[in-house]
Amino acid sequence: MGEVGISRRTVLGAAAAVAGAVGLSGCGGADWYPADVTPDEHVVRSLLWEKELVAARYAAAIETGSGPSDLLERLRAHHLEHVDALTAALPEKSAAEESAAPSGEPTDPAPDTAPDAEGLRVLEASAAAARIDQAAAVSDPGLAQLISGIGACEAVHAHLLARA
Repeated sequence: MGEVGISRRTVLGAAAAVAGAVGLSGCGGADWYPADVTPDEHVVRSLLWEKELVAARYAAAIETGSGPSDLLERLRAHHLEHVDALTAALPEKSAAEESAAPSGEPTDPAPDTAPDAEGLRVLEASAAAARIDQAAAVSDPGLAQLISGIGACEAVHAHLLARA
């Protein structure tokens, strides 16, 4: 009598089907994400931190007279508006979570040196370029639109600084 067995092809096909079913069932919703911070929130917090740094750089440039102060003050005000919009986009947290400072982020983002108008232009242009990837990285369409709008504003800032 010959041995009756299962072919290797059948075993591999069944294993692939089981792996696919397990993979699809794990991605069914937002509850599967294993961290306290969702990917969207991570992008927003990162962008918020960047915007606070840029606002601090503008404040330093204004303080040292490194460019046309009226223009720099207007552009800094835009960055502070972006900070407000990004803060509003963060998910609601309990009072205890809000009072805890995030680890790894400086509480005083003041720069070591004040950039001039050309340095701020380069900063704005590179920030605008980074927004494309950040907008693509989020799953919420409204959040992607906010990030894209911030990038457009930064591109205009770069243009205005080039003309200054």
